[in-house]
Amino acid sequence: MTNASSSAAGPAGAPAPSVIARRSSPGAAELRQFLTLNGVAHRWIDPDSDPLMPLLGGAAALEGKRLPLVVFADGSELEPPEQYRDFHAGMDAIGARPYLETACWRAELAERLGLPTRPAREEYDVLIIGAGPAGLTAAVYAASEGLTTLVLERTAPGGQAGTSARIENYPGFPQGISGADLAAAIHEQAIRFGAEILIGVEISQVKPGSPYVCELPNGSVFRTHIAVVAPGVQYRRLDAPGIERLVGSGIHYGSAPAEARTYRGGQVAVVGAANSAGQAAIDLAQHAAHVTLLVRGDSLAKSMSHYLTERIEATANITVRLNSRVAGADGNARLEALVIADTETGDEIRLPTDALFILIGAEPLTNASEGWLKRDEHGFLMTGADLLRDDQSGWPLQRDPLPLESNQPGVFVAGDVRHGSIKRVARAVGEGSMAITLIHQYRRLSEAEQRITDPPARATSVVLVANKREGDQ
Repeated sequence: MTNASSSAAGPAGAPAPSVIARRSSPGAAELRQFLTLNGVAHRWIDPDSDPLMPLLGGAAALEGKRLPLVVFADGSELEPPEQYRDFHAGMDAIGARPYLETACWRAELAERLGLPTRPAREEYDVLIIGAGPAGLTAAVYAASEGLTTLVLERTAPGGQAGTSARIENYPGFPQGISGADLAAAIHEQAIRFGAEILIGVEISQVKPGSPYVCELPNGSVFRTHIAVVAPGVQYRRLDAPGIERLVGSGIHYGSAPAEARTYRGGQVAVVGAANSAGQAAIDLAQHAAHVTLLVRGDSLAKSMSHYLTERIEATANITVRLNSRVAGADGNARLEALVIADTETGDEIRLPTDALFILIGAEPLTNASEGWLKRDEHGFLMTGADLLRDDQSGWPLQRDPLPLESNQPGVFVAGDVRHGSIKRVARAVGEGSMAITLIHQYRRLSEAEQRITDPPARATSVVLVANKREGDQ
């Protein structure tokens, strides 16, 4: 199976690379999504079925090599690390060492693909972490107002919203718009105003101070005075027997449109009850023979927009199973069936299934900020008045924190990762623009106030990834 011809070119105009991977290779689906969302033309080669494999030396050529293997036009290769994991998994889910190794490999891959991975300046007015709707909007407003702006995105512009097949309730698009198209438009706008957006990289270390000194996995170092933290969220992991073993082999977190097309004519299930799950079910129904939407509660109306519930009810090949949970997954090399339990009676059935898409709520991508930015009991970042509600010891200044300001003065939080946020694209966009307004206010206040130096949270270097001890989980 091929995704692009050999004459296709990547972002920097270089010939397209080839990716050798089985569908069951760890992280293969996420790698495909990374390449597709970043516009990297590539050829995907299944070593078990692709007719190109004999020309590449067959199975013997892969002996001792880890998959997915990226082969570049000059013949050089890039193997994943021994503990390679999918791009979307957070440190809490997979452990510190696999997270670090995967992050460094992703950064090297992005650079060799010609994606922007190194800052052009030594110092920036504003650093934005995350290029989802909140981060991209913050970049548009910051750059358009003359602030030197750097954005870091570990996967692809658009964040979780960028993988949505269609967003139908965003103002200004009466026929709806795909998440990828919306993200591309805001990304282009930010670039036009002068923002730098780096792809495939994240901060490995921060040395606190004024300015902050930040280091990336590729060794690049830059300084920044102010930051907007908007890394977004990841889908919560589903804890049931057989699930993790079959991730990438019929089981997927999120709903990449490119993956939906590979299950044409199949039996597909979606677990979740929010808008993202409803949108995924409707998109999958255009390709699969049948879609089963598994809902733990007794009604879709409690958590899903009315327009989506109406469309689901009107789609003949979607079945909604209420009061249902996934109790297990069966299959050898690939997913073959799900065990579905009734949440009221406990009765179980076996549901033959070719694919399962898991969209069961959000976990914030904030594990790297532990000990630096204050989090709530679920990991979401505390801001503004919420910082003073129970314990004021973490706020170092005499003035109250500004709205969206974290416990580190000058570090603002926007989007889904913020405690109390409403998980909607329009709200994330609003917070992204609001963050830049607050940054201007912060800069005015900073000129007049006496800053407390070296508060407890800033006593030592903050290492976001690289300082985790080897073997830490």
